Amino acid sequence: MNPIRRSPEKDPGIHLLVGFRGQTFEEELKALVHEYCIGGIVLFKRNIEAPEQLRCLLEDAQAFARESLGRRLWVAVDQEGGPVQRLGPGFFQLPSAHELGVAGARSVKEWGKKAAMDLRRMGIQINLAPVLDLVGRDSTHFMEARSLGWDSEQVADLGKLWIRVLQENGVSATAKHFPGLGRAESDPHHYAPVIHWADEEDMNRDLHPFREAIRAGVHCVMTSHALYPLLDPRWPATLSPQINGEWLRGKLGFQGVLLSDDMDMAAVSERYSVEEIARQGFASTLDFFLSCQVSENIEPLARALADGCRRDPVMAQAHQSSLERLERLKKRHDG
Repeated sequence: MNPIRRSPEKDPGIHLLVGFRGQTFEEELKALVHEYCIGGIVLFKRNIEAPEQLRCLLEDAQAFARESLGRRLWVAVDQEGGPVQRLGPGFFQLPSAHELGVAGARSVKEWGKKAAMDLRRMGIQINLAPVLDLVGRDSTHFMEARSLGWDSEQVADLGKLWIRVLQENGVSATAKHFPGLGRAESDPHHYAPVIHWADEEDMNRDLHPFREAIRAGVHCVMTSHALYPLLDPRWPATLSPQINGEWLRGKLGFQGVLLSDDMDMAAVSERYSVEEIARQGFASTLDFFLSCQVSENIEPLARALADGCRRDPVMAQAHQSSLERLERLKKRHDG
Protein backbone atom coordinates (compact mmCIF):
# COMPACT_ATOMS: atom_id res chain seq x y z
CA MET A 1 0.00 0.00 0.00
CA ASN A 2 1.32 3.43 -0.93
CA PRO A 3 0.52 6.20 1.55
CA ILE A 4 -1.94 8.99 0.71
CA ARG A 5 -1.24 11.49 3.45
CA ARG A 6 -3.14 14.75 3.77
CA SER A 7 -5.20 16.37 6.51
CA PRO A 8 -6.64 13.22 8.12
CA GLU A 9 -9.61 14.80 9.89
CA LYS A 10 -11.19 16.09 6.67
CA ASP A 11 -9.40 13.94 4.12
CA PRO A 12 -11.58 12.64 1.24
CA GLY A 13 -10.79 9.19 2.61
CA ILE A 14 -13.45 9.95 5.21
CA HIS A 15 -15.99 8.94 2.56
CA LEU A 16 -14.67 5.37 2.47
CA LEU A 17 -16.52 2.73 4.47
CA VAL A 18 -14.52 -0.45 3.95
CA GLY A 19 -14.46 -4.13 4.68
CA PHE A 20 -11.27 -5.79 5.84
CA ARG A 21 -9.72 -9.18 6.55
CA GLY A 22 -8.98 -10.55 9.98
CA GLN A 23 -10.30 -10.49 13.53
CA THR A 24 -7.68 -8.25 15.11
CA PHE A 25 -6.83 -4.64 14.43
CA GLU A 26 -3.24 -5.41 13.44
CA GLU A 27 -4.02 -7.85 10.59
CA GLU A 28 -5.13 -5.41 7.88
CA LEU A 29 -7.28 -2.69 9.37
CA LYS A 30 -4.45 -0.68 10.94
CA ALA A 31 -2.84 -0.19 7.52
CA LEU A 32 -6.15 0.88 5.96
CA VAL A 33 -6.69 3.52 8.63
CA HIS A 34 -3.11 4.78 8.43
CA GLU A 35 -2.70 4.86 4.64
CA TYR A 36 -6.13 5.99 3.45
CA CYS A 37 -7.67 7.94 6.34
CA ILE A 38 -10.84 5.88 5.96
CA GLY A 39 -14.11 7.08 7.41
CA GLY A 40 -15.06 3.76 8.87
CA ILE A 41 -15.55 0.04 8.52
CA VAL A 42 -18.23 -2.50 7.68
CA LEU A 43 -18.11 -5.67 9.74
CA PHE A 44 -18.70 -9.14 8.30
CA LYS A 45 -18.79 -12.62 9.80
CA ARG A 46 -15.13 -13.04 8.84
CA ASN A 47 -14.28 -10.34 11.40
CA ILE A 48 -16.35 -11.68 14.31
CA GLU A 49 -15.68 -14.69 16.52
CA ALA A 50 -17.20 -13.67 19.86
CA PRO A 51 -18.35 -10.53 21.71
CA GLU A 52 -15.11 -10.05 23.67
CA GLN A 53 -12.96 -10.46 20.55
CA LEU A 54 -15.09 -7.93 18.65
CA ARG A 55 -14.99 -5.48 21.54
CA CYS A 56 -11.17 -5.64 21.60
CA LEU A 57 -10.95 -5.21 17.84
CA LEU A 58 -13.13 -2.11 17.88
CA GLU A 59 -11.53 -0.58 20.95
CA ASP A 60 -8.07 -0.94 19.38
CA ALA A 61 -9.31 0.50 16.09
CA GLN A 62 -10.95 3.50 17.72
CA ALA A 63 -7.95 4.27 19.91
CA PHE A 64 -5.66 4.28 16.89
CA ALA A 65 -8.11 6.37 14.82
CA ARG A 66 -8.40 9.01 17.53
CA GLU A 67 -4.62 9.20 17.79
CA SER A 68 -3.79 9.21 14.07
CA LEU A 69 -6.88 10.81 12.47
CA GLY A 70 -8.22 12.98 15.28
CA ARG A 71 -11.62 11.31 15.01
CA ARG A 72 -13.44 8.05 15.58
CA LEU A 73 -14.23 5.54 12.88
CA TRP A 74 -17.79 4.89 11.86
CA VAL A 75 -18.70 1.24 12.39
CA ALA A 76 -21.52 -0.32 10.37
CA VAL A 77 -22.91 -3.83 10.05
CA ASP A 78 -25.69 -5.66 8.21
CA GLN A 79 -27.77 -6.90 11.12
CA GLU A 80 -31.03 -7.41 9.24
CA GLY A 81 -31.95 -10.81 10.67
CA GLY A 82 -32.38 -14.25 9.15
CA PRO A 83 -29.81 -14.96 6.41
CA VAL A 84 -28.22 -11.49 6.65
CA GLN A 85 -26.87 -10.93 10.15
CA ARG A 86 -23.17 -10.73 10.87
CA LEU A 87 -23.24 -11.08 14.66
CA GLY A 88 -23.16 -14.79 15.48
CA PRO A 89 -22.80 -16.79 18.72
CA GLY A 90 -22.99 -14.66 21.83
CA PHE A 91 -25.43 -12.22 20.20
CA PHE A 92 -29.20 -12.27 19.66
CA GLN A 93 -30.09 -14.22 16.53
CA LEU A 94 -32.82 -12.24 14.80
CA PRO A 95 -35.68 -13.66 12.73
CA SER A 96 -35.64 -12.75 9.05
CA ALA A 97 -37.41 -9.61 7.87
CA HIS A 98 -39.94 -11.84 6.14
CA GLU A 99 -40.70 -13.58 9.44
CA LEU A 100 -40.95 -10.24 11.22
CA GLY A 101 -43.32 -8.98 8.55
CA VAL A 102 -45.60 -11.96 9.15
CA ALA A 103 -45.38 -11.63 12.94
CA GLY A 104 -46.14 -7.90 12.92
CA ALA A 105 -45.37 -4.78 14.94
CA ARG A 106 -44.88 -6.32 18.37
CA SER A 107 -42.23 -8.68 17.03
CA VAL A 108 -40.47 -5.90 15.12
CA LYS A 109 -40.32 -3.81 18.29
CA GLU A 110 -39.06 -6.68 20.45
CA TRP A 111 -36.31 -7.80 18.09
CA GLY A 112 -35.38 -4.25 17.13
CA LYS A 113 -34.58 -3.51 20.79
CA LYS A 114 -32.51 -6.67 21.08
CA ALA A 115 -30.56 -5.79 17.95
CA ALA A 116 -29.92 -2.25 19.17
CA MET A 117 -28.73 -3.59 22.54
CA ASP A 118 -26.12 -5.82 20.89
CA LEU A 119 -24.94 -3.14 18.49
CA ARG A 120 -24.67 -0.39 21.04
CA ARG A 121 -22.73 -2.46 23.59
CA MET A 122 -20.18 -3.22 20.86
CA GLY A 123 -19.89 0.43 19.80
CA ILE A 124 -21.48 -0.10 16.37
CA GLN A 125 -23.20 3.15 15.39
CA ILE A 126 -24.92 2.17 12.10
CA ASN A 127 -27.14 -0.78 11.30
CA LEU A 128 -27.50 -1.30 7.56
CA ALA A 129 -31.19 -2.11 8.00
CA PRO A 130 -34.12 -2.19 7.45
CA VAL A 131 -34.67 -3.36 3.89
CA LEU A 132 -37.67 -1.45 2.54
CA ASP A 133 -37.82 -3.16 -0.85
CA LEU A 134 -41.22 -4.54 -1.78
CA VAL A 135 -40.95 -8.18 -2.80
CA GLY A 136 -43.87 -10.03 -4.39
CA ARG A 137 -45.37 -13.26 -3.17
CA ASP A 138 -42.93 -15.34 -5.21
CA SER A 139 -40.88 -17.14 -2.56
CA THR A 140 -38.06 -17.80 -5.04
CA HIS A 141 -37.04 -14.13 -5.27
CA PHE A 142 -33.47 -13.56 -4.07
CA MET A 143 -34.68 -10.80 -1.72
CA GLU A 144 -37.70 -12.66 -0.32
CA ALA A 145 -36.30 -13.44 3.15
CA ARG A 146 -34.88 -9.92 3.50
CA SER A 147 -38.12 -8.07 2.78
CA LEU A 148 -40.88 -7.11 5.21
CA GLY A 149 -43.43 -7.98 2.55
CA TRP A 150 -45.17 -6.96 -0.65
CA ASP A 151 -47.76 -4.50 0.70
CA SER A 152 -46.44 -0.94 0.51
CA GLU A 153 -48.35 0.33 3.57
CA GLN A 154 -47.34 -2.62 5.75
CA VAL A 155 -43.67 -2.34 4.79
CA ALA A 156 -43.78 1.41 5.44
CA ASP A 157 -45.38 0.98 8.87
CA LEU A 158 -43.09 -1.83 10.02
CA GLY A 159 -40.06 -0.11 8.53
CA LYS A 160 -40.82 3.10 10.45
CA LEU A 161 -41.18 1.11 13.66
CA TRP A 162 -37.88 -0.69 13.10
CA ILE A 163 -36.17 2.64 12.42
CA ARG A 164 -37.70 4.30 15.49
CA VAL A 165 -36.71 1.47 17.83
CA LEU A 166 -33.11 1.39 16.57
CA GLN A 167 -32.65 5.15 16.73
CA GLU A 168 -34.33 5.61 20.10
CA ASN A 169 -31.81 3.08 21.40
CA GLY A 170 -28.75 4.85 20.03
CA VAL A 171 -28.20 3.12 16.68
CA SER A 172 -28.62 4.82 13.32
CA ALA A 173 -30.91 2.94 10.94
CA THR A 174 -30.41 2.68 7.19
CA ALA A 175 -33.35 2.47 4.78
CA LYS A 176 -32.33 0.40 1.77
CA HIS A 177 -32.11 -0.08 -1.22
CA PHE A 178 -33.37 3.25 -2.60
CA PRO A 179 -35.46 3.62 -4.75
CA GLY A 180 -36.43 -0.05 -4.41
CA LEU A 181 -34.83 -3.34 -5.46
CA GLY A 182 -37.74 -5.72 -5.01
CA ARG A 183 -38.62 -5.87 -8.70
CA ALA A 184 -35.09 -6.84 -9.75
CA GLU A 185 -34.86 -10.17 -11.54
CA SER A 186 -31.14 -10.51 -10.88
CA ASP A 187 -28.86 -9.95 -7.90
CA PRO A 188 -26.61 -6.84 -8.30
CA HIS A 189 -23.80 -8.79 -6.63
CA HIS A 190 -23.49 -10.55 -9.99
CA TYR A 191 -25.47 -8.58 -12.61
CA ALA A 192 -26.78 -5.10 -13.36
CA PRO A 193 -30.56 -5.25 -12.77
CA VAL A 194 -32.99 -3.00 -14.66
CA ILE A 195 -36.20 -1.97 -12.87
CA HIS A 196 -39.07 -1.27 -15.26
CA TRP A 197 -41.95 0.59 -13.63
CA ALA A 198 -45.09 0.58 -15.74
CA ASP A 199 -45.98 4.15 -14.73
CA GLU A 200 -45.63 6.71 -11.93
CA GLU A 201 -48.20 4.91 -9.79
CA ASP A 202 -46.06 1.80 -9.98
CA MET A 203 -42.99 3.84 -9.04
CA ASN A 204 -44.70 5.57 -6.13
CA ARG A 205 -45.69 2.21 -4.66
CA ASP A 206 -42.01 1.31 -4.36
CA LEU A 207 -41.07 4.78 -3.13
CA HIS A 208 -43.73 4.91 -0.41
CA PRO A 209 -41.78 3.06 2.34
CA PHE A 210 -38.76 5.29 1.72
CA ARG A 211 -40.88 8.45 1.78
CA GLU A 212 -42.34 7.38 5.12
CA ALA A 213 -38.90 6.45 6.50
CA ILE A 214 -37.63 9.92 5.66
CA ARG A 215 -40.64 11.51 7.32
CA ALA A 216 -39.87 9.38 10.38
CA GLY A 217 -36.35 10.82 10.52
CA VAL A 218 -34.23 7.88 9.33
CA HIS A 219 -30.56 8.81 9.74
CA CYS A 220 -29.19 6.96 6.70
CA VAL A 221 -30.29 5.68 3.29
CA MET A 222 -28.48 3.14 1.10
CA THR A 223 -28.69 3.22 -2.68
CA SER A 224 -29.50 0.48 -5.14
CA HIS A 225 -27.14 -0.48 -7.97
CA ALA A 226 -30.06 -1.12 -10.33
CA LEU A 227 -30.92 0.99 -13.36
CA TYR A 228 -34.30 2.82 -13.33
CA PRO A 229 -34.98 4.04 -16.90
CA LEU A 230 -38.10 5.96 -15.87
CA LEU A 231 -35.93 8.23 -13.69
CA ASP A 232 -32.50 7.99 -15.31
CA PRO A 233 -31.86 5.90 -18.45
CA ARG A 234 -28.06 6.21 -18.16
CA TRP A 235 -26.77 5.83 -14.61
CA PRO A 236 -27.66 3.23 -11.94
CA ALA A 237 -29.24 4.72 -8.83
CA THR A 238 -25.97 4.72 -6.88
CA LEU A 239 -24.36 7.04 -9.45
CA SER A 240 -27.42 9.04 -10.52
CA PRO A 241 -27.75 12.74 -9.61
CA GLN A 242 -31.36 12.62 -10.80
CA ILE A 243 -32.34 9.76 -8.51
CA ASN A 244 -30.38 10.79 -5.41
CA GLY A 245 -30.12 14.55 -5.83
CA GLU A 246 -33.41 15.50 -7.47
CA TRP A 247 -35.61 12.75 -6.05
CA LEU A 248 -34.20 11.55 -2.73
CA ARG A 249 -32.88 14.86 -1.45
CA GLY A 250 -35.04 17.25 -3.46
CA LYS A 251 -38.53 15.79 -3.78
CA LEU A 252 -38.44 13.48 -0.75
CA GLY A 253 -36.46 15.89 1.43
CA PHE A 254 -33.80 13.53 2.77
CA GLN A 255 -31.02 15.50 4.49
CA GLY A 256 -29.22 12.62 6.18
CA VAL A 257 -26.26 10.42 5.26
CA LEU A 258 -26.36 8.55 1.95
CA LEU A 259 -24.43 5.31 1.57
CA SER A 260 -23.72 3.42 -1.62
CA ASP A 261 -24.27 -0.28 -1.74
CA ASP A 262 -20.97 -2.17 -2.03
CA MET A 263 -19.01 -0.75 -4.96
CA ASP A 264 -17.28 -4.12 -5.34
CA MET A 265 -20.51 -5.62 -6.71
CA ALA A 266 -20.37 -6.53 -10.38
CA ALA A 267 -23.24 -4.16 -11.23
CA VAL A 268 -20.83 -1.24 -10.62
CA SER A 269 -17.26 -2.53 -10.47
CA GLU A 270 -17.42 -4.26 -13.85
CA ARG A 271 -19.06 -1.34 -15.65
CA TYR A 272 -17.40 1.86 -14.40
CA SER A 273 -13.91 3.13 -13.69
CA VAL A 274 -12.96 4.34 -10.21
CA GLU A 275 -12.77 7.88 -11.64
CA GLU A 276 -16.37 7.62 -12.87
CA ILE A 277 -17.47 6.15 -9.55
CA ALA A 278 -15.82 8.97 -7.59
CA ARG A 279 -17.14 11.76 -9.85
CA GLN A 280 -20.67 10.42 -10.21
CA GLY A 281 -20.86 9.36 -6.58
CA PHE A 282 -20.11 12.89 -5.41
CA ALA A 283 -22.51 14.31 -8.02
CA SER A 284 -25.13 11.95 -6.61
CA THR A 285 -24.55 13.32 -3.06
CA LEU A 286 -23.04 10.11 -1.68
CA ASP A 287 -21.52 10.47 1.76
CA PHE A 288 -20.06 6.98 2.06
CA PHE A 289 -18.59 4.86 -0.74
CA LEU A 290 -18.61 1.23 0.41
CA SER A 291 -15.79 -1.09 -0.66
CA CYS A 292 -16.23 -4.30 1.27
CA GLN A 293 -14.99 -7.44 -0.46
CA VAL A 294 -11.87 -6.67 -2.52
CA SER A 295 -9.21 -4.89 -0.47
CA GLU A 296 -7.20 -4.13 -3.59
CA ASN A 297 -9.98 -1.82 -4.79
CA ILE A 298 -9.63 0.55 -1.83
CA GLU A 299 -6.42 2.27 -2.89
CA PRO A 300 -7.60 3.22 -6.43
CA LEU A 301 -10.90 4.54 -5.06
CA ALA A 302 -9.12 6.52 -2.33
CA ARG A 303 -6.86 8.09 -4.92
CA ALA A 304 -9.75 8.89 -7.25
CA LEU A 305 -11.60 10.67 -4.45
CA ALA A 306 -8.50 12.61 -3.38
CA ASP A 307 -7.46 13.56 -6.92
CA GLY A 308 -10.99 14.58 -7.81
CA CYS A 309 -11.35 16.85 -4.78
CA ARG A 310 -7.98 18.43 -5.54
CA ARG A 311 -8.60 19.06 -9.25
CA ASP A 312 -12.37 19.52 -9.59
CA PRO A 313 -14.07 22.39 -7.69
CA VAL A 314 -17.46 20.69 -8.05
CA MET A 315 -16.19 17.54 -6.37
CA ALA A 316 -14.43 19.61 -3.72
CA GLN A 317 -17.70 21.37 -2.91
CA ALA A 318 -19.55 18.06 -2.76
CA HIS A 319 -16.92 16.84 -0.31
CA GLN A 320 -17.49 19.88 1.93
CA SER A 321 -21.28 19.49 1.84
CA SER A 322 -20.91 15.84 2.77
CA LEU A 323 -18.65 16.70 5.71
CA GLU A 324 -21.49 18.82 7.09
CA ARG A 325 -23.93 15.91 6.84
CA LEU A 326 -21.45 13.56 8.50
CA GLU A 327 -20.92 16.08 11.28
CA ARG A 328 -24.67 16.23 11.93
CA LEU A 329 -24.77 12.45 12.22
CA LYS A 330 -21.78 12.51 14.55
CA LYS A 331 -23.59 14.96 16.85
CA ARG A 332 -26.50 12.52 17.10
CA HIS A 333 -24.12 9.94 18.58
CA ASP A 334 -22.13 12.37 20.71
CA GLY A 335 -25.19 13.82 22.40
